[in-house]
Formats: sequence, structure tokens, C-alpha cells
Amino acid sequence: MRGGGGGGGLFGGAVDEDDKLDAETTKRVLRRTWGSLGPYRRQLLLGAALVATWTATVVSGPALVRYGIDRGLRRDDAGALNTAVVGYVAVAVLAYVSYRALIVVINAVGERFLRDLRLRVFGHLQSLSMAFFDRQKAGVLISRMTADIESLSELVQVGLLLFLSNGLLLIVTLIVLLVMSWQLALIALVALPVVVLASVRFQRQSNQAYLVVRDRVGTMLSALQEGLAGLRIIQAFAREDAEAKRFADRNDELLDAHMRSVRISVWYFPVVEVAGIAGTAAVVYFGGLLVQRGTVSLGTVAAFVLYLSTLFEPVQQLSQLFNTLQSAGAALSKLYDLLDTPVEVKEHPGAVDLPRRGAIEVERVSFAY
Repeated sequence: MRGGGGGGGLFGGAVDEDDKLDAETTKRVLRRTWGSLGPYRRQLLLGAALVATWTATVVSGPALVRYGIDRGLRRDDAGALNTAVVGYVAVAVLAYVSYRALIVVINAVGERFLRDLRLRVFGHLQSLSMAFFDRQKAGVLISRMTADIESLSELVQVGLLLFLSNGLLLIVTLIVLLVMSWQLALIALVALPVVVLASVRFQRQSNQAYLVVRDRVGTMLSALQEGLAGLRIIQAFAREDAEAKRFADRNDELLDAHMRSVRISVWYFPVVEVAGIAGTAAVVYFGGLLVQRGTVSLGTVAAFVLYLSTLFEPVQQLSQLFNTLQSAGAALSKLYDLLDTPVEVKEHPGAVDLPRRGAIEVERVSFAY
């Protein structure tokens, strides 16, 4: 029983090598961001409570199935079976309600933080002198307010929610498995390193593939723009065939880049699927042996099979969040550097605003050739 949906695009949040932060810069950015979240601490506490509630409901589902099998079916107890069914429906409804509320709370905090950050950056830009704008390109400043804010928006809308929910769910699921049966837990966790290693490798390869696709898209659009802008000259010198071939070459390069990204997905998802099937098969086989020996119950084996789905999915999603976190961290670092730009021409303390009359007077003005 899962209460939430997936994340962003397959290659969402990929970052260049130049945008990756060192450990010290990452710590500084995180500390400053946590300080900026002060006005939203109450909402964040509510979000944490909702994450805990949702995690408890997801973990409770397989436990109720275990109870229904061991206490209801095995002992022919209709009351216990009815209790398990009603409880399962109740936690499913609670999971739905808590996750919806969690989405609203987390997104509200994130979007308000971004709104306040935009206002702070814009207000600081207005206080800077003309010399600063002579040194800085307007495109770079616009990029700070658009592209960098958009990177943070991806983290707010998807990344933060998945990080909190999947991180806590993974930890709690591991604890529950070990408490229920450490023998079956060790068997179930055999496939986990395969999923982790495959996810890490996929994250790296997909990041590189995305950057290549992005570069090829830019090259193709550049060829298209040049071809359209210089169309009269191209036709005047009968260069249509040459330009068509040049654009076709750029288009083929983009196709190759996209197909490489497809080939990466082709090996990754089957590996994760096979690892999950192998883990389930191992739990069923060895769980059956333990049931025969009386070490574990049949309901415990059934619960383990259900828990495996909530064990592998968080690992996959957390590994793919790494690029989103890196991209958002780089964007925050650039915005904080802009906010830290000193004001060269400061207003004198106690300066008085001049009165505004809203009128223009023209005296002794002439114009002549």
C-alpha cells in the first residue's frame, strides 16, 4: 500500500561538473537555508508529523495481513479476520488523507520560501550600484531569477517530498523486518545491494546522457535558427541541399543521444525487476522452510513479500534524487552569492526622502539646427 506518486522526469535535475559543490560549501548552503526556514518551522513540524503518520500507515498494511492470516485464517477466527480487513481499509484511508495533506503542507512551505527568496534577491538587486550592472551581464542575472529558481522549484515540488517520505519509510521498513524475523530479513536484504549499486550506476549514466541530450538539443536548435535567419542568403547561393544535410546531421546526433538514454533505461529497470523477483522467491522458499520448522508463521512470510515492494522502491527514488539535490544546492549557492554582493554606494544614515510633486518645469530650453 503506497500513498504517493513518483518523481520528476527520468533525467530531472542533472548537473554539470562545474555545478557540483564541495562538502564545505554544501554545509554552508544547508545551514543558511535552514536559518531561512525559520518562519515556517511550525508548518515543517506539521509536515514531519504527516510523514510519520503516512509511514506508519504504509508499514501497518502488511502487518495487518500477517495478523489476518495467523489469527484469522489459520485459527478459523472470523472476528480476527474482520478486524484485519477493517483495519486495512482504515489505514488505507488514513494513508490517502495524510499523504494528500503532506503534499499540500510541503509544497506550501516550499513555494512560500521561493516567493520570499525572489523578493529578497530582487530587492537586493535594486540596492546595488550601476557599476555592478556594468560588470554583470543581464542574462546571468535573469538566469538567477528564472533557471536557478526553477531548479529549486523542482526540489520543492517533488524532491523534498520524496526524500522525507521514502527516507523514513526505508528506515522503518528495515527495522520492522529485523524485528519480525532477522533470518528472513537477511534473506530479503541479499538483493538490496544489487538494487543500490544498479541505482547508483544508473544515476551517473543517466546524468551524463541527459547532459549530452541537452547539448545536442542546443546544437540542433542553433542549426535551425541559423538556417531560418539566413534563408535568403542560402537561397541566393543555392545552398539549400548543404543546409538540409547539416540540419539532418544535427538531428541524427540528437537521435543517437536519445537512443543512448533509452539503452540505459533498458538495462536498469529489468535489473531492478529481476532483483525484486529473486528476493521475493528467496523469501518464499526459505520462508517456507522456516514455517515447516516452526521458526516463523505463514503470515510473517506473506508480510515479508509485501514489505519487499516498499523496500526497493524508496532506494530507487532516493538514488535518482541525488541530481535534484545537487542542482538545487548549486542554484542556492549562486543566489546566496548574489545576496552577499556588497552595496558599493550606500544611502547615508538618516537621509531624508525628497518630496515628489509630480510636475516637470522647463526653463530656458531651446532647440535648433
